[in-house]
Amino acid sequence: MNRSSARRPWHQHFETVGSITAIVVGVAALFVSFDQSRVMREEIRASIWPALQVDGFASLENGTLAIGLSVQNAGVGPALVERVTIRHDDSPVEDLDALRALMPPGADLSRTSLTGRVVAAGASVRPFELRYPAEESDDAIDVLNRLLSRWSAEVCYCSTLGQCWVASDDPGAPTMVDSCEGQPGGDF
Repeated sequence: MNRSSARRPWHQHFETVGSITAIVVGVAALFVSFDQSRVMREEIRASIWPALQVDGFASLENGTLAIGLSVQNAGVGPALVERVTIRHDDSPVEDLDALRALMPPGADLSRTSLTGRVVAAGASVRPFELRYPAEESDDAIDVLNRLLSRWSAEVCYCSTLGQCWVASDDPGAPTMVDSCEGQPGGDF
């Protein structure tokens, strides 16, 4: 080794400056890559976010009063329904037979299973509908208001990425939860 090259300050050694520059550029590239992947994950989550809306309904058409539950996916991705909970006076209702027993007798029942179903973006499902012969005194809005005071419904569902939410018939956005397991639900 030449004595003159050993006495040069570190910044005059091209190899050392080049190595330090490469390390700094590599660390910066790693940070940018990590940040970009985080942003991409958020974009993917937002682009497939299901948003279920849960609503009770009552309608009066052609002498028939229809009462039931409607679940619509107003989001942009599919929703896998894991659990449906119906409550009457704050007590969970186990299944459709128990629900029917709590309603006035004489109804025709139509049913579509919701638990375990994938609800596509923009799709709507009516898990159950009870149809009664209407009386002249029936007003669908009054019937719905009376029912809403004693009944409530919530649906726990997940996205294709495994993120889960609970939507209820209360106004507002769905609430994010860790999972739908271990929470009460009925056979709906």
